[in-house]
Order: sequence, then C-alpha cells, then structure tokens
Amino acid sequence: MPILLTPPCPCTGAPVRPSLVQANERSRQIDAMNARDHDTEQKKIKLLLLGAGESGKTTVLKQMQIIYGKGFAEEELRLQWAPRINENVVAAMKALCDAVEDLELMDQVVNQTEFDSFQSNEAMNGVGLLSPELSLSEIGPVIKVLWNDPGIQAAWEQRSEFQIIESHVKYFEKIDAMSDPEYTPSEEDVLLCRSRTIGIVKTVLEIDKNEFNIFDVGGQRNERRKWIHCFDEVTAVIFVAALSEYDQTLFEDSSQNRMVEAIEIFREHSTSSWFKTSALILFLNKSDLFEHKLGKKPISSVEEWDDYQGPDYVVNPLTDGQAPDAELQLQQQEAFDQGKNYFLKKFLELPDDKQTERSSDVYTHVTCATNTDNVRKIFDVCKDVILKGSLIDSGFYA
Repeated sequence: MPILLTPPCPCTGAPVRPSLVQANERSRQIDAMNARDHDTEQKKIKLLLLGAGESGKTTVLKQMQIIYGKGFAEEELRLQWAPRINENVVAAMKALCDAVEDLELMDQVVNQTEFDSFQSNEAMNGVGLLSPELSLSEIGPVIKVLWNDPGIQAAWEQRSEFQIIESHVKYFEKIDAMSDPEYTPSEEDVLLCRSRTIGIVKTVLEIDKNEFNIFDVGGQRNERRKWIHCFDEVTAVIFVAALSEYDQTLFEDSSQNRMVEAIEIFREHSTSSWFKTSALILFLNKSDLFEHKLGKKPISSVEEWDDYQGPDYVVNPLTDGQAPDAELQLQQQEAFDQGKNYFLKKFLELPDDKQTERSSDVYTHVTCATNTDNVRKIFDVCKDVILKGSLIDSGFYA
C-alpha cells in the first residue's frame, strides 16, 4: 500500500498536520462558495414599488404577474379573488349610502325601500363587508337599483368629500354579470380590486432571463416606517402616484390632500442617499380617471392648486349615440396634457436646499395600471433602464 505524505509547509519546511490541510481546504471551498453566492445575488435585480396608499402600486405588481408570470388560475380567481371583489363592491355602495346621509342628500333618494334595506342589512358589518351568509347574487340587484338612484349619483358627484375608490365604478357598471352565482372574475376585475398591502410583500419574477425581486410596501402612513427595511442595494425604484387624486384627501388624514402627500413623499425619497445609484422611475397613474375628472372638477378649483393657469373644459351631456365633436376632443386633450405637465413639474421641482441632492435622472411615464397593454409597453421601456442600472452596479457597464 502506498504511503501518502503530507506536503511540508512552504515557509518552514516542517510537516503539516493532515487536520490543518483539511481545514485550509474547507476554508477555501467556503470562500469559493461565498464568492459564487455573492455573484448570484449581484445578478438579481431588486425593484422597489413606492407610493402613497391607493396610488396603484399593487395593481402595477398584478400587471407584472400577468405579463411575465403565470397570471391567475381559474380556481384562484373563484376562491381567492371573487370574495375580495364582492366585498369591494358592497363596501363601495356602503360608502355611497353613508355619504348620502352625511351630505344630507336623502331628499334626492327615489328608491327609499332599497336604500333602507341595504343600510339595515344585518348580514353586513359596519364597514360594508359581506358575511358568509350574504352573497353578491342576493344583494346585487339591490346594488344595481341604488347605483342608478339620483341620490346615490348625487353623492358620487361629490366623492372627493368622502373616501371611496373611484375605479370601482366599473364594478357597478357590470353588476348584472357579477351577481351571477357562477361568475368567475376576469383579470380586469382582479386589477380593480382593492386589497390593502400590509408590511412588505416580495414577488420573484423571471423577466428576459433576469431574476427580478419586486418589493411592494404598504403606502399608508403607519406602514411607511417599514420601508427602510428594503432600501439596501435597490436597483430601481418605481414611484406610483395617482393623477386623479388631486381633489381627494388621505384615508388616514382628511386634512391632507393626496397629491400633496404624494409629491412630498417623492421629493423626500428621490433625494435620499439610499437611492443615489438606483434608477428612479415615476408613474403618474390613473390617467383614465384623471381625464374623466377634468371635465367636472377643474384643477384650479382645488385650494392646493389655485396657481394652475392651464385650460379647463366642461363636458356637456351628450344625447345617446352622439360623439363628442372635434373641438371638444381638442379641448379635452389640451386640458389633459397641460394638467399632467403641471403636476409632473410639481413632482420634479425641488426646494432650494435640495437642488443638488438628486444624483440621477427621473424617468417619467403616464400610466393606466388597469390597462395591460399600456403597462406592458411602458414596462418594456423601463426594463431597459433597470437592466442598464443592474449592469452598472455589477461593473459591466460604465
């Protein structure tokens, strides 16, 4: 049997104990493994979704899951999303009925029996959530009647004075189909569904053979203190702000305008030292609701924006089948463009003491997060910016 000799120490020439050789080899293997793990982590892209509550951050994430992930299975739609969507519908109508009472609009309610029945229904709790004993198929017809009631419509026109999610109007418009016991929610229904983000939600998606680690964080004030836990080594930040909320107040503070809050948060984080090397992308979201609201609520009529000097337009009711004329369409487009540019300038303006603190460009896009084609086109552009930032961080791009 051959005798294995341990190589001598290259420094002293003395024999080296086998246990020390094994320990050195093990240390070398650990170092190599750590280096490989570090390289793997460096190749991962960390994308952070920030913004105030109800701005549409989670809707953007859902769109990315639809576009780049597996979407939503039918079982998931029926068992997980259908109950949430149904609760969204009932909660929205509950908010409207409460507003009718609070705004003293009861004299405009025509369908008093249905109104009283809905408000006194013991199968709902105080915030309008469905109990297991009550299904949308039962209460849907009542909701349809109420939605078309003049009193409810009067409250809807004053919706900036109370808390309601404006995009849920689309649920009311299809309440007949949604009341069917066999109804399966569509992807659009899921995108419209409001589900408050609590804490930090991490989603991993493979996009063009790159691993994207996407962090969606709660936008309400009491959730923002948790943001800092995911600020380290961020490749890109997508900040989502709702254009249509220029006349609304915060859910958690009725004295604070939502757009003012969004601008303040964006300015704070766009100059943060945490994001000096991160790509910064601003989504001005809910463009469809913004365009519709401009015809009824001029920007300058809101106290916080009384310095706005752009054009306004008033939508006159059209008869059935009548299309808006070319002049009105031109007015609408001009009001939209100048209104959007006005708020974009507000976001990008910095106080004098912050002028030199933003170290990178801000990439801006106007979005409608519930429109999959719109998000797909915009994220294709953003993806190039994010991947370029990742290459710079890895030292492969100067």
